[in-house]
Amino acid sequence: MVTSMSVFEAPPTPHTPDPSPLPVGNFTFVLHGAGGDLAKRKIIPALAHLAQGGYFGPQARVVLVLRESTNTADLLAHVDHFLSTVGDEAARRSLYALKPYLHTAQFALDTSSSTSNSSNASLAQQQLAALVAGGPSPVVHYAALPSALFVPLIAALPAVRNAQQLRLVLEKPLGRSAAEAATIEAAIAAKLNEDQVYRIDHYLGKQAVQNLLALRLGNRIFEPLLTREHVASVHITVNEDLGVEGRAAFYEATGALRDMVQSHLLQLLAIVAMEPPVSLEADALRDEKLKVLRSLKLPSLEAPADLVLGQYTAGTVHGQAVCGYQEEQGVPANSTTETFVALKTEVQTWRWAGVPFVLRTGKRMPSRSATVVVQFRDVPKALFEPVGGQWAGNKLVVHLQPQDKLELHLLAKSPGERERLRPVSLDLDFFNTWRIPVRDAYERLITDILRGRLGLFLRQDEVAAQWKLVDHIVQEQQRLNLVPSPYPSGGWGPTQAGELAG
Repeated sequence: MVTSMSVFEAPPTPHTPDPSPLPVGNFTFVLHGAGGDLAKRKIIPALAHLAQGGYFGPQARVVLVLRESTNTADLLAHVDHFLSTVGDEAARRSLYALKPYLHTAQFALDTSSSTSNSSNASLAQQQLAALVAGGPSPVVHYAALPSALFVPLIAALPAVRNAQQLRLVLEKPLGRSAAEAATIEAAIAAKLNEDQVYRIDHYLGKQAVQNLLALRLGNRIFEPLLTREHVASVHITVNEDLGVEGRAAFYEATGALRDMVQSHLLQLLAIVAMEPPVSLEADALRDEKLKVLRSLKLPSLEAPADLVLGQYTAGTVHGQAVCGYQEEQGVPANSTTETFVALKTEVQTWRWAGVPFVLRTGKRMPSRSATVVVQFRDVPKALFEPVGGQWAGNKLVVHLQPQDKLELHLLAKSPGERERLRPVSLDLDFFNTWRIPVRDAYERLITDILRGRLGLFLRQDEVAAQWKLVDHIVQEQQRLNLVPSPYPSGGWGPTQAGELAG
């Protein structure tokens, strides 16, 4: 057993609180799956940062639920050890602030409790009610669980159709297909109203994504340019330098298509391509995103294909030798699970028809990054000579990780007598601009959940539209018996992926 460390006994080096926190008041936050990787890496640190920043009311309760019995000191010590291993010292220093609000509980779900009138479901309902008894409202049930446990958890919830009393948070992906997602949605509809459900995609909580909305909807200069007349292509890329990191069971059942494309990349595409909403209310935003998702061209897998799948092999990342995907612990030696996806689609609307949208994501890339690149068309007649003989063009680049910032790439005359243009960029780094820490995406999303704000969360019909595209790819892949192409760790994916560039 990992023992408790002194970091929990007294506050460490003073932390600079948020300059003007808006407290979320009192609540009961029940985190199911508190011993999992996501909870330890993201959710618990986010809760601790918020507690440290002064966001929680004095009667707020955070209940960490695990399958095994434990106590708060031991659980925090395990989380501290995990954060030390991954190098998140800021999160470690904030854990002490969570202690006054913290409770732990043992609660196990299984698929046999998914029928609401079964004795198992009735027992689960009683156990779950005991966990939150006497706590303040709203009661938030956060399911950081495999999607196979969503229906049993929903069956254990009380039938309270009131968002001020009960809210449910579901992590992606919702199932492995449209059919599985529909089963989950049917269970939700039997118990809860739509305004009680928060389908989370943490990329929507990133500061740069919210500033992409502000850039489009709060400034006149960009919105008229985001059309087929001015944009040559849009590239949305999420690269990861990590492998599966001990999560082989999850990744074998999911793969890059379901893990990244079905959620993060399609949501980013929808935000870039949507029409301006009539307001910033949740349904107004989601209505416009839905129109985009429903207008997407389904990628062709027949030659010339709009899709490239890959799987990493042994190689070198950051100077360290790493194994291939099939050599990872828990991965079958003949696995055909994709760890890389590049696909080209099109938003078939008057605004965007003919503009390629290229989505890319992969594990074991040379570096960790996430960008949205809007490449503008060249001027109709070139009057200047480009330095190096090749046009760089204008582009808007939104960086989502490793830091949040915006860049606008322009062409300016280089010094000297010759009429040459050289690329320059205007950069907006959010930390350097505001001189305050940019809140983590999960911190923003958790405060929105506690305040009852749905704008940064997905609606059921958005999820269904995203599954339509992914299901099409999976079915075509199986029909054509396509397997991922190998690519070395530390590379940029299969060479064929470069041919999809618009």
